Amino acid sequence: MAYQTWAILVAIGLGLGLGGLGRLLLRNRIRLSWSDAVVAGLLGAACGSVVGGIGRSAGRQLPVVAGAVAVAVTVAALLGMDRWQSRRRLPRGTVPELVAGGESHHVEFKSSARYNRHSRQRDERVEQVIAKSLAGFLNAEGGILLIGVADDGAITGIEDDYPLIKGPTRDHFELWLRDMLVACIGAPACATVQVSFTAVDGHDVCVVTAPPAAHPVFLRAGKSQPVALYVRVGNSTRELALDDALSYCVDRWGRQALRGRPG
Repeated sequence: MAYQTWAILVAIGLGLGLGGLGRLLLRNRIRLSWSDAVVAGLLGAACGSVVGGIGRSAGRQLPVVAGAVAVAVTVAALLGMDRWQSRRRLPRGTVPELVAGGESHHVEFKSSARYNRHSRQRDERVEQVIAKSLAGFLNAEGGILLIGVADDGAITGIEDDYPLIKGPTRDHFELWLRDMLVACIGAPACATVQVSFTAVDGHDVCVVTAPPAAHPVFLRAGKSQPVALYVRVGNSTRELALDDALSYCVDRWGRQALRGRPG
């Protein structure tokens, strides 16, 4: 009984130590409690023990390798848990329920994606607003963009956008949307974005869900335009000045976020 008690205490101690080390290495990149960190540390310790046991059975001592595996698994577990919890933090519900809740830090409405309802024609500025909104969500805590919903919550649908793409279907709309996002924010960031559609009051509404990004997402409005960093602040999306963008990236993702920063 005493042996089992000591074994449990040692395991918790290892989990706490590895979890604390993982939190230190990742700093502001994760938003997890200490209990979550201990669970990740226990998983890392278990994997390290397995590697160490395999080495001993082969007649070799692998403490350094086992330790490295324990730390690596802990860090990977922390990142995975944080990403999973970040998705859970996003609001849930049907489109009418999201609309009823209004725009917020995690929800934004756009009446169209290409069609300017004032000039009644295609407007690239409307497209850029869509890309900026999603980049802002990706660089913050994630969010849901409802295309086909006016600022006041009225359902406008995306039917006016259909004539401005290659085909008047949901599939063609998603293809165009993803191509536009790849050009503006890059394929890696676009790959994490989920696109779905739902019918509300006889109109098609596009639901775009963006999780928190693992790295800074810079937006380029055009080939000749400089890149910019947009962040969701409250219920609006803001472009950060260069000094603020650098500080935000370091605070949000650590100094490694600046490596290979676009020029």
